[in-house]
Amino acid sequence: MYVLNEDDSQYIVNESYFYKTEPYYTIVKNENDEIRTIPSSSDVLDAYIVPICLEKAKLAAIPVCEWIISNVYVSLPAIVYGLNYFSTPSDHFLVSDLEEAKQIIKHVTNRGRYPFCYQKISERATVVKCVSIFGKTINCCEKSRDMAERIYEVFRLPLVEIVMVKDEAGCRLSSLSPVKYSQLSKDETEMLQDLLDKRVRHLE
Repeated sequence: MYVLNEDDSQYIVNESYFYKTEPYYTIVKNENDEIRTIPSSSDVLDAYIVPICLEKAKLAAIPVCEWIISNVYVSLPAIVYGLNYFSTPSDHFLVSDLEEAKQIIKHVTNRGRYPFCYQKISERATVVKCVSIFGKTINCCEKSRDMAERIYEVFRLPLVEIVMVKDEAGCRLSSLSPVKYSQLSKDETEMLQDLLDKRVRHLE
């Protein structure tokens, strides 16, 4: 976890900001101590719960996938997300046939104990991922770059993976999820380190 002080704010940079993790508790402690912290505790909670994330992004005029909360039914093809306490947006499933959907739903609902969220997509849709580092991306298309900047303005997550759906309607946000340092490409690792180094030098 990186802790950076800049512009009267403390930036917490980490792979994940999930509830009850060290970064989350660091953010909450800072807020209790009246230290302006980026991201805020409400930002990270909103970002990782898919329906809330999409509604918050939609209010900021970011194109998002239409979502539905269900217990059993899913319209195919679709992207399925769990909504239980242990679920993470990193574990999303692209389903296209009924038998596959049944197995995935059983898995994400813990055999029907919890609801799930799904997003209906077109037959020609593709799911793409893009890593955002302080709102900057690398090796991503222009629409993805623009979306990453807008998402950073809304959620203020220094490091996050953006999951998007691209189809004939354009590019839409599907979810925001944690990203492991080990999964960063060489260019992304260098970008992160460069941005961290620049901020540290700025403090000196």
